[in-house]
Amino acid sequence: MRVPVEWLKDYVAIRLKPETLAERLTMAGLEVTGIEQADGETVLVLEVTPNRADCLSIIGIAREVAAMTGQRLKLPPGEGSRVKGQGKFPPPATRHPSPSLTIRIEDRKGCQRYIGRWLEGVRIGPSPAWMQRRLSACGIRAINNVVDTTNYVLLEYGQPLHAFDVARLAERTILVRRATPKEPLTTLDGIRRELSTEMLVIADAKQAVAVAGVMGGVGTEVTVQTTAVLLESALFDPRMVRRTARALGVMSESSYRFERGVDPVGVGAASARASALICELAGGTERLVRDVGVKPAGRTVITLESSRANRWLGVSLSPSTMRSLLAKLSCRVLTSGSGEVQRVTVPSFRRDLVQAVDLYEELARMVGYDRLPRTMPRAPVASEMADASAAYWRLQSLRCLCASLGLTEALTWALVSEADLSRLGVAVEAAARVANPLSQDHACLRPSLLSGLWWAVRRNLTQGALSVRLFEVGQVFALEAGAAREAPHMGIVLSGLWSRDWRTKEPCDFFRLKGIVEALVSKLCDGVLTVEAAPLSWAEPGQGARLSLNGRPLGVIGQVAGTVAHAMDIEQDVWAAELAVETLVACTRGATVAAAPSNLPPVKRDLSFLVDDQTAFDTLTRTIREVGGQLASRVELIDRYTGAQVPTGQCSLTVSIEYRDPSRTLTADEVDTRHQQIRQALVQRFGARLR
Repeated sequence: MRVPVEWLKDYVAIRLKPETLAERLTMAGLEVTGIEQADGETVLVLEVTPNRADCLSIIGIAREVAAMTGQRLKLPPGEGSRVKGQGKFPPPATRHPSPSLTIRIEDRKGCQRYIGRWLEGVRIGPSPAWMQRRLSACGIRAINNVVDTTNYVLLEYGQPLHAFDVARLAERTILVRRATPKEPLTTLDGIRRELSTEMLVIADAKQAVAVAGVMGGVGTEVTVQTTAVLLESALFDPRMVRRTARALGVMSESSYRFERGVDPVGVGAASARASALICELAGGTERLVRDVGVKPAGRTVITLESSRANRWLGVSLSPSTMRSLLAKLSCRVLTSGSGEVQRVTVPSFRRDLVQAVDLYEELARMVGYDRLPRTMPRAPVASEMADASAAYWRLQSLRCLCASLGLTEALTWALVSEADLSRLGVAVEAAARVANPLSQDHACLRPSLLSGLWWAVRRNLTQGALSVRLFEVGQVFALEAGAAREAPHMGIVLSGLWSRDWRTKEPCDFFRLKGIVEALVSKLCDGVLTVEAAPLSWAEPGQGARLSLNGRPLGVIGQVAGTVAHAMDIEQDVWAAELAVETLVACTRGATVAAAPSNLPPVKRDLSFLVDDQTAFDTLTRTIREVGGQLASRVELIDRYTGAQVPTGQCSLTVSIEYRDPSRTLTADEVDTRHQQIRQALVQRFGARLR
């Protein structure tokens, strides 16, 4: 937004230097990015945030300056007023019978209000030098006195206007309607465009003559032959204008303002101002006014509590000070008897003020962001907030533990494609779909973290990182009774080498991944982790398992099937696991008390036996601990062998068992007795052959 300082002075007395004015505006939230000179005029270049549509006008900036400096705002003269030194043609002394004009709004959602003013007797010519100079300073090219006036008032009020040549309107009719399919229109930039039914147009009795809120058409533009003008001022739907402008690839001064929302009251004020100027500068006479649609509704009223505002801002403003500051912003304030509660009526041009926190920001702006004291916020922590904080720190501890185990955290998309669902073995009907996906690659909410982590593995491999160790903690979504239920999960993927140096190369495998899961569970939870072989839709046959913790389902673990990996262009083995965080949290132990190491020596015994190679080692371990009781303090697999000396379908295992009693030294007889009981249990339960 370009604002000539001299033009600004028409509406507010400015005694500040441009540099000081720029600083004051910036500290009030209207960033001035530069100060330029254009034809000898000082121009402020502002960056206006999308919520401050009221500042896309000279008057809007003048309001801000008046509020900051305490000066009175001087609005431009209204309809019928003559601006000294700016008029060229006197208005005609006689009036003729009113002409016929039909204006009809067929799409009330796209256009709430339409004002048409019929001006006759206009004489097209160049606009005055003062107007051309101001338009040029704002970056707009002068055309003629009528078109320049519409642009001038657009910059002045922030209300887009358009002038039609009445003689070129079929049957003197204006229809505000949707475009027909592929309806053609050549716009003022000379480009022939095809419109769609999603676009709003201004049409006469035969065809479209303008794209509503975006750009007019060449068929009804004002030329030197024009003698009668229909001046349009309307209130169009911001979303429809935005979609139309994007679809046509057109960005105009009008669409820029309509997209952000114009002042509903300003629609009439700007129309009257432009009519007066055209009569003044082009010698026209206003013959007819048609105001169709809905008049501005009641203004927004917000309840403001002074004490609450002070707590939010960290200041100590009195209710009277707040009332004074808001009054400078054209707000009408009614105060309760105590003065604590104030009812604030917002002006029509401040469409961004809808709730109390918006008024807090206005108070901060008026005080000055640079003048707000530095205070630490204080707020009571509710029990639900404390619970949320505890859950957050549990997840943080889980992340830290994963990092300590050699994993790197990844963040992946929460949206996946139908192809990803297929690789996971999830039916499309069972997944939660997005109503308006940006693309088919992001059409569904993820039911698992694994597909995103597999893509992360692929991206790493394509960049030459051949050893990948990733984890992610995030939400997954399950479709239950037609609604998506969220649950926190943790995913882990390994691929390539776990460690690599000049002495050894240790590849990632199932046991490495299982060891990571066991380490997580042992450090976080109280309970028994069970791993049971099970077919998984995404895993290699015979290389998948389900995990449970204290009998509760915990997750899955396995090697990604070669067909899945190949479909994703992954040419090396990938191992993956996914855990339910809720199960981990439910079994989380309390504060851990460190136990002093025993000063009594353990008694070690080894046990070698043959067993069916389909027997899970976890079941063997549970049996050893069950029979050994508290004396069997440690059980460790030290060797597994299959070969020529071992029958087919069996394997040889060697287990080391440490026996220890923390209160006394065990005797050899005690250990031998317990060790023999374990041997017998393995024979009876698993058909083990002792060696």
